[in-house]
Formats: sequence, C-alpha cells, structure tokens
Amino acid sequence: MNLFLKRFHNLQLFQRFARRFVWMMGLLFISSFAYADQMLVPESSSSAEPQELQKITLQINWNHQFQFAGFYAAIKQGYYKELGLDLSVRAWQPGMVVTDEVVSGRADFGVGYSTQVADYIKGKSLKLIMSSFQYSPMILLSHEPVTDLGQLGGKRVMHSDNLQILGVLNKARSLATEPIVSVSPSANLQDFVTHKVDFYAAYSTNEPFRLKQMGVTFYTVDPKMYGIQSYADLVVTSEKLAQLQPAMVQKFRQASIKGWSYALGHKEEMVDYIIANYPVVKTRDALLFEAQQTERFVKTGATPIGNVEIAKLLATASEAYEVGMISRSELLSFKPENFIFNDSNYLFTPEELNYLKDNPVIRVGSDPDWEPFEFVNDQQQPSGVSVEYFKLFEKQLGVKFEFNTTKTWSEVVEGAKKGEYDIYSCAVATPERKKYMNFTAPYLSFPMVLIGGANAPYIEDYSHLNGQVVSVVKGYWSHEFLTKYFPDIKLLLVNNVQEGLEAVVQGKAFVYSGNLGVVNYSIQRHGLSGLHVVGQASDRFELAIGVQANNPVLLSIMQKVLANVTQEDRQKIFDKWFHLELVQRLDTAQIYKIIFVVGLVVLLMLVWGLFFRYQKNKKQDYINQIHELTYASLIEVEKFHTVWASQAYQALTGYSMDELLQTNYFTMADKEMTESQKHAIARQVLGGNAWTGEVVGLKKNGESYSVELTLTPQKNIWGKVTQVWATRVDITDKKRIEQLAILDDLTGTYNRRYFNEKIVEEVNRSKRDQKTLAVAMFDIDHFKMINDHYGHQRGDEVLKAVSDVIKESFHRSNEFCFRMGGEEFLVLSSFKTEVEFMDYLIQLKNKVESLKIENPLAREPYLTISVGAGFWTTEEIPFPDQIYHSVDAALYEAKANGRNQVVMTALKSE
Repeated sequence: MNLFLKRFHNLQLFQRFARRFVWMMGLLFISSFAYADQMLVPESSSSAEPQELQKITLQINWNHQFQFAGFYAAIKQGYYKELGLDLSVRAWQPGMVVTDEVVSGRADFGVGYSTQVADYIKGKSLKLIMSSFQYSPMILLSHEPVTDLGQLGGKRVMHSDNLQILGVLNKARSLATEPIVSVSPSANLQDFVTHKVDFYAAYSTNEPFRLKQMGVTFYTVDPKMYGIQSYADLVVTSEKLAQLQPAMVQKFRQASIKGWSYALGHKEEMVDYIIANYPVVKTRDALLFEAQQTERFVKTGATPIGNVEIAKLLATASEAYEVGMISRSELLSFKPENFIFNDSNYLFTPEELNYLKDNPVIRVGSDPDWEPFEFVNDQQQPSGVSVEYFKLFEKQLGVKFEFNTTKTWSEVVEGAKKGEYDIYSCAVATPERKKYMNFTAPYLSFPMVLIGGANAPYIEDYSHLNGQVVSVVKGYWSHEFLTKYFPDIKLLLVNNVQEGLEAVVQGKAFVYSGNLGVVNYSIQRHGLSGLHVVGQASDRFELAIGVQANNPVLLSIMQKVLANVTQEDRQKIFDKWFHLELVQRLDTAQIYKIIFVVGLVVLLMLVWGLFFRYQKNKKQDYINQIHELTYASLIEVEKFHTVWASQAYQALTGYSMDELLQTNYFTMADKEMTESQKHAIARQVLGGNAWTGEVVGLKKNGESYSVELTLTPQKNIWGKVTQVWATRVDITDKKRIEQLAILDDLTGTYNRRYFNEKIVEEVNRSKRDQKTLAVAMFDIDHFKMINDHYGHQRGDEVLKAVSDVIKESFHRSNEFCFRMGGEEFLVLSSFKTEVEFMDYLIQLKNKVESLKIENPLAREPYLTISVGAGFWTTEEIPFPDQIYHSVDAALYEAKANGRNQVVMTALKSE
C-alpha cells in the first residue's frame, strides 16, 4: 500500500479514496479516553453510640436448624446488639429465591448456595460477605446403590439447582440413556421416604440421621467423589446496601463470625436455644448429630471462619460454566475480587451517604440529540456513551438519574443556569459553564475537527476560515470556542449535529466544526455522503461531569464514582459505540473500496501507461502522520524482511532503515515467543487473514518493548499475499504498570495477589498438559531476630538475598516465585519425581545457609530456612486451596520439628 501511494498519490480517484481512508484510520488511533484521577477518601465514622438498634433481616435457604447456628448464637450472645444491630432470621419457603429477596431489598442479607457466584456473574447486584461452610455437605439421597451415574437416567431428582448437584447431573446426562427429570424442592423429606422422588438433594449433616431414625434404607451420591467441590452457604448482601452502609455490613460480618465461633464451642447449648426459639422440624438428637457434623465444614484446619479465597471462587465459576449456567465469555470476564465485599472499597463519607439517601432522584441536563454520547433513541429512552456510564453509577449509588429527553441543548443550558438540573452528564468545562458548574476530571476525550465537502481543501489553521460560514450547534463548546477565538468566522447556528452536517452538504456552510466521534457516528447513521475531515484543532473535547457550583457534596460523589469505573468497563463502553463499529466498516466496505480503486488504477496503468510523480500534498502528509502514529512498517513475505518503516518505528526499535531491510522480522521478537507461535502467526497471515495480538519485541540495544500488533496481508492482483502491513500501538507503559501490580516491590518476586490468579492457571495447565505439579513454601527461620538485632534495613537486605537465591533456583519459564508476605515465599514448578524435587529443595536450603548471613540471636550461627512442599502427579492434583493449605501445614511441621529442614506433605487429592 505504501509503495502504491508513493507512485500514484495524486490521481483524483485515489485522492478521494485517501481522504476517506485517512479519516477512518484517524478515528481509530486519535480517539482516546482521558481517565479521571482516583480519589481515595476513607469513610469517616462516628464515635457516638447509636441511640436505637438498626433492624436488619437475614433470609436463610432452608428450615431453621443448626446449619445457621452462627447467626442464632450471635443473637443469643448479643453480638449484633453490641454493634447496634437487631437481626431477625427468616425461614425459607418453597419457591423462594434467596438472591431475589436480597436484591429486591426484602431481606438485607441472605444465605444461599454456591450458585450465587453464577448469579453475580449473570448480573445480579450482589456482594459476597463470607462463606459459612468452607466445603459443601450437599449430597444426593438414593433408594438404591449407585455405581454408575448413568443410573440417574429416567429418574426424578428433587433439588434446588445447587451447583454441586447440577455438576453431578451434568456428568450423569452424558452417561444416561433416558432424560433426568428435575423436581422443585418441597423441603419435605417425606417426598423421598414415600418414593415420590427417586433422588433427593440433602445435606450430609442433616437428612441421613433423620432417615436412620425412621429406619428408612438409603444410599448416597457425594458430588465430591466426582471432583465437584466448592463453598456452601454463601452469605451475600446487595451492592446497594454494601455501597450505602458498608460499616453496618462489616459489623454484621464481624458479629456473625463471632457467633459461629461460639456455636461450635457450645453445640448442645445452641441446639436447645434453637428448639426453644425457632420452629424446627427435627428432633433434638438430629440437631445434635447435625451440630457434630457441621463443625468440619465451618472450620477446616487453620482456615479462618467465614474465609473466602479468590482461587476457590474461580473454581466455582468454572464449574458453573461446565454445567451451562454461564457462558465462556462470562467466565473469562469474572473478577472475583469485585464480588467480595471489602468495606475499604466504599469511600463515601456519612455526609455523602446521607445526600444519596435524601436525593433518590438526580436530574441530569443531557442533550437529546448528540449521538453517540447522549441522545433519545427510537423507543424514546436515553441512550449513548454517557448513559452507559450513568447506568454503572446507578448500580453503585442506588439512586435514579433522570435524563432530559425533550428539551434542546440550548434550552438545557438555560435551565442549568437556573438550577433546574443537578448535573451535566457529558460536557466540556468551558469558562462560561464554570460560572455556574464545577466539573470532575474528564472521562472522555475527542479532537475537535472540521468537516467539509468532497472538494474542500485541507485547513491547516482555523484563521483560514475568516469570512467563511461555519456551522456549529448552538450552545456547544465549538460554538463558544469559535466565538471567543475566531470572531471573524461567520457562524451558522443549528440545533443538532445532523442539521450542521446537512448545511455543508447543501452548501449553506463551508465546513462544520464539532466532535470527531459524534461527526463520524452521525454521518454513518444518517447516510450522509461526500463529507470528510479537512482540519483539526489543537484543542480537544475533554468531556467531564458538571455539578451545580453550590453542591460540593454531589461533586465529590460523582468524582469518586467516576474514578471507580474500571478500565475494562470503560473499554467495553468505548468498543460498543466506537471501536468495534469502525473496525467492522474498515474490514468490509472500506476494503471493497480499496480493491475497486486499486484495480481501476492498475487497469489505467496497463491501458494508458500513465506514470505520475508529484510532490506530496497535505493529504499525503496526513497519511504519513497516521503511519507515524501507528509505528507502521511494510513487510515482504518471501523472507519476512522489512521493505519500508516509519520514522516512529525506527525510533522505537533503534534500528535504521538499512538495518531493517536486512533483518528477518521475527528475529526481533522476544525470546519467549516460540517457533511454533511464529509459524502459527505466519500461517494465518499467509492464508490471507489478519492477525492481532500483544507481542514483546527487542530493541537494537537489547531492551524490550510491548505493542499491540496488527498484521494485515496485502494481496496482488492474482490473490497471492506478497506483503504485510504491520501497525502497532505502544503498550509498554501499560504492561509495566500491570507488571508492577503483580510484583513485590522489595524482592521483585510475584506478590500474593498474583499467586491467587496463577495457582488456578497452573493447576489447569498441569492437568491439561499431563504434567506434575511441585509446590514449595519457604520461611526464613528467626527472621524477627535479624530485624531486632540489626534493624529493618538489614532485614530488607536479607529478604532480597534469600529471594535472589530462590529466583536463581527457579528461573525456568514454567516456574513462578511469589512473596506471600513477611518472610514467606512460595514457588510453583514441575519435576519428574518427588525424590528429585526433594533433593533440589535440600540443595536450595543449603545454598541459603551457605550465604553465611549471621543471626547472633538465633540458635544457628547463620541464617536458615524451613521448607514445606507438595508433589502431585496429574491424577492427584487437588483443588488450589487444598494445595496451599497442605504445603502451609508441611511448613508448620518443619518449623515445629526444629526448623532448617524440608518436609514433604503426604496429602493427595480426594
């Protein structure tokens, strides 16, 4: 394409094509977000005691029994009242959905099954507070022994869509020859006793004992025997309640955990309390049996009561995907840390919370005709980019934003000056608007451009428009901008963007001035032709939220909620309204136009033998600017050598043009890109298909850089790929920031947060690739004595020295080193045998001791480490949380046995 431009860029037909091509490419690479700065303001608390108790409700998911003893104990012992709360517990009724009770506000808190993870992923506004059970006691009761899950075919199964049971049924359907019939739960065990159903979902802590008392013969199907295992009795609240009353939610959690601790230590006392205060359907003996069985599910090893781990939530989400509850894209987008309640994430002050409570509806001064940022759609509903943002705000704040749908923008501006609107949803903070509005940091940024007809020249400076008629929307920033800085331009004031563009088409105006994103959207939506970008101002539309100047509380709220919008959500909104649509047009209609125009020009070459060489004009300069913005280069496919490269790409890599001409393109890739990956990319491109992905390249000086690379094949007239266009977006800084987020500042090892993500990936990879999994946790013996004797600076030096030994020992591409906190480190690896792994760890332990770091207060003269480790073959690999707890227990054993040794856990998967 670049060679073609150099030869034929002044042909009239190609000039028209070039204008459209440059315009579309400009939209792809010029438009960008301007993110607001984060404002972290901790929630203030009052030291005054509440004058009266706050009434709250807990919706449980079954009949009253010991399953919920922690909450009853907290009521009995007054733990809730000590924190100003008055809790009432509501029993479940057939047909009731706990998450619906919570989201609707009919209950403040709810105890539900692990399917609430899927409920959250599917969009229900929930926050996870704690998990009462670390493992699920859910089983299936059967009238006959089950040796093959195919036996469930044709049978009636009573269950409540619990994830463990759904997992069993999912496996059974692949083996059964007849369909399995699901029956809604009745909470009546007699339905099983009387053979009304063949299988009955139950807790192993509950129904089996009752059946034994009745003398009923039964058998059980345990999901854990089929690898299905997750949390149970998840305790959730609504996002709205967590947002508005984070302190209260935290108090509820604190009292509930304390209640569970009491209940497990006073089982018989709590059984009698439940019988005396709640309607139960079980005998005292049955409750006592349940109490004894429940403890092992609530408290497992050293795991704190109520604990929730990201790795286990990810495993639960994977199971939900396997049974069809969520899609693959939903699974991949799941961020468990966003699901877990953390009161430190809620940053509103009491004054701000009171404002939200007192103002459930906030009036928004919006433009009903400013596509795609905000407009009224065909259903007469507010729509657009800013509306998408405000939907997120509504979900977080629990208020309603009421958008203007009838008045023009100029009328809205006049109304805002009179205080008729609380906020502008999406506006530039102009000097005129700052007289009555204060503004948040910008959250959208687009260039101000000039749009002209097919024959309009390139306008380098706006002063060239003096005396010309320029159409602008009345009250828009471009109106204020041109009036203030270019008073000699004749302005044609219009009511909306479409009217302004039509004025150019009809010859009423020379050009239109406005926002690039809006212009593009409007041209495509309304089918306007013959228009293109002919100029751009140095100023941009920096779009922010405006708040009435006399309302600083609302301004603070909007700034905080805007800062809390994730980059992922921002990108989704942007892609929906701009990026994806533009790419689609570029990939279809524009490519057809390119093929047509190029074919026509080639035909003219052959027929007339014309050859033109003229000096580049402004249009070619603009194309060159796009090449520089995208670090473009052109690659021939015979040897994958570069035949042309932009100055920006040369500067990025440090290679000159002559050097690039002699260098195979793939040799400039980072060494971590395998030959198979390179061949896969080459096959796709040579097959005529574009390839896009993130890659790491090496500069001439050996430094690395990261880009989002797009390879677009170029075919000759016979359809053969001869060259490849390479364009790039430099994401080096972005990758560095991501790397910093997962690295420990002191040692350079990965941090615990990254471990929670990586352990799940490595478990799955080990199973997929049929590899062993080797895990070891290290603890520096008597490290506190180093700090006490030498000070923390010396302690930091010791941590670095030990971590360097660990990193040097585990440096293969499939090995990962983490600092878990303090003086504890953990590694993930793979070895052929457990003996080989054990010997390697002993060598590492000896290497640390050979550093001869003196520790005069300790028993040993030099610093030593203790190691707890685990080794699993593919068939033995347990769940991620079991892996961590098992090596942690082995480390504890190594320290208890005298330190300076390696202990290998004997735990295997169930």
